[in-house]
Amino acid sequence: MMKRLHASRGRALPALVIVQLVVAVIALAVLVVVALEIRPLLEEKEQLEASIGDYQSQIARYREDIERLDVQLQETRRELEETRERLEQTADMSRFTHPLDPVDLKDLFSRYPHASRGLELIMHLRERNVGWRLGGQNPDVGFDSPSFAAFVLEELGLLEGGFEPGESLLATSRRLFERLPPTGSPEVGDLVFYPAGYVLFFYRDQDGQPFVIGMTPMGIAALDPDFAVPVGFRRSGLSR
Repeated sequence: MMKRLHASRGRALPALVIVQLVVAVIALAVLVVVALEIRPLLEEKEQLEASIGDYQSQIARYREDIERLDVQLQETRRELEETRERLEQTADMSRFTHPLDPVDLKDLFSRYPHASRGLELIMHLRERNVGWRLGGQNPDVGFDSPSFAAFVLEELGLLEGGFEPGESLLATSRRLFERLPPTGSPEVGDLVFYPAGYVLFFYRDQDGQPFVIGMTPMGIAALDPDFAVPVGFRRSGLSR
């Protein structure tokens, strides 16, 4: 009986091994099949992730483009508004232009040799056709009114330490106003400040009639002082 039992166990062991091998082969086959099926899915997933990254980059670029276009649109609107205001101001100022002729200039240069330095520089810039430019800081670009006045003073060595413009025409005018000594009434060569931010130099023609000159929306122009009510006067250093 013991012999039969050992013989039975001997036959069962190979059968068990075979079963285990079959199970292992089946499991391996299943793994291979699963791997073959998963690989395309993984590749597709990578492609989708790459596509999503591309789309996100495109969306970011589109947003940047939209923001840039919005800034350009706002800038265009601002320029159109400035142009409209400039046309209106030019139309108003043109009614107050003060004629200047060579006789006036010669008379000024002889009577006010020191103060005429400012007028000489202004007329030189006028001959160069230096024009109006809101926020402009040099003759090649142009100037607004307070920046032009500051440039003339700097060129003549009358504004030490340089001058930084403000964020707007009024802010620049206010900064220049605060930099210069006050006076109750202007002398030849002094500065006259107006409500809209304009800053013009005060002079008198050969007949003793006052006029102001400087940068305006219609360019460098001489005007009657009463084209607007002044808000104050400042010494320029030219009147001594």
